[in-house]
Amino acid sequence: MTRRCARGADSRSLEAHWLRHFDTVERLAEMGSWRLDLTNATMDWTRQARCLFGISPDRPGPPWHRFLLFFPVNDRMVLMQAIDRAIDTGMSFEVEAEIVTQTGRRRRLRNVGEIDGGGGPRPTLVCVCQDITVRHEIERALERSAMVDELTGIANRAALNMFLTEQIEQRIGDAGLAVVLIDLDNFKRVNDTYGHQAGDDVLQRVAQTLVSQGEGFGFVARLGGDEFVLAITEAERIATVRTVLAKLLADLTIEVNGGAGPITVRATMGACLFDQGITTRSEILRRADLSLYNAKALGKGRAMVAGDLRPILPMTTDGRAS
Repeated sequence: MTRRCARGADSRSLEAHWLRHFDTVERLAEMGSWRLDLTNATMDWTRQARCLFGISPDRPGPPWHRFLLFFPVNDRMVLMQAIDRAIDTGMSFEVEAEIVTQTGRRRRLRNVGEIDGGGGPRPTLVCVCQDITVRHEIERALERSAMVDELTGIANRAALNMFLTEQIEQRIGDAGLAVVLIDLDNFKRVNDTYGHQAGDDVLQRVAQTLVSQGEGFGFVARLGGDEFVLAITEAERIATVRTVLAKLLADLTIEVNGGAGPITVRATMGACLFDQGITTRSEILRRADLSLYNAKALGKGRAMVAGDLRPILPMTTDGRAS
């Protein structure tokens, strides 16, 4: 009898040891797990799973219907669809989803689950969830940095190419797009006279002006050097593109002062409106570039629109466009 009690105590001690070990492993891996009884929708949670959801590890986990409320609607639907497929097919699933913890913190979880095939009396879904919030934020930051011009904080050439490709694919047979190439006049003089810091300041001011002017109706990008692009997507602004360009020409007149005297930086622009003959971003950019060349040939500081021989001059102080 004494030996049986001792063996029972040893077994319980060993079980407690491995439970502590399992809890430590989950904590170090920032993960937890839960089981769902598919017959009566009851759940069992590990301590670390409760911690991930902002629940005290010493309190029971919430029931299934309350568990789902941790997930915003779209993420909840993604998880539910994955679970339904696992139930229907018997295959495992893996999805990423956001939650809002009981304490109001947003977390990104990697959820991996499958139907327990252990032959128990009731079908059970087992899921392991891991906190990948930091990794997800780093990946998002890297994605953004790959699409952003470091100096000005606006989109770069790669982001522009992606944007124009998507826009043209959506607008075949429609005229809902205009692309404006912008080149700065006298920018090299600023760099040569007052240094690259002064030049960088000009580029940042140009970017800020384009963003403020194009907010809500356009996509702004820097191609590199002193070249910028404004893609206009709002029909009303496209219909009045000459006025839009005249105002931009006036707003992008920047004076740089220093000991060697003032230098005035102006913009020259070439624009192209989307039509049915354009099927690629390369074509619309090529036509806009040709219009920019024509504007420069007329004396810079003005704009031209493809197919329109009338040059556009900066808007006057009384709001008139040429």
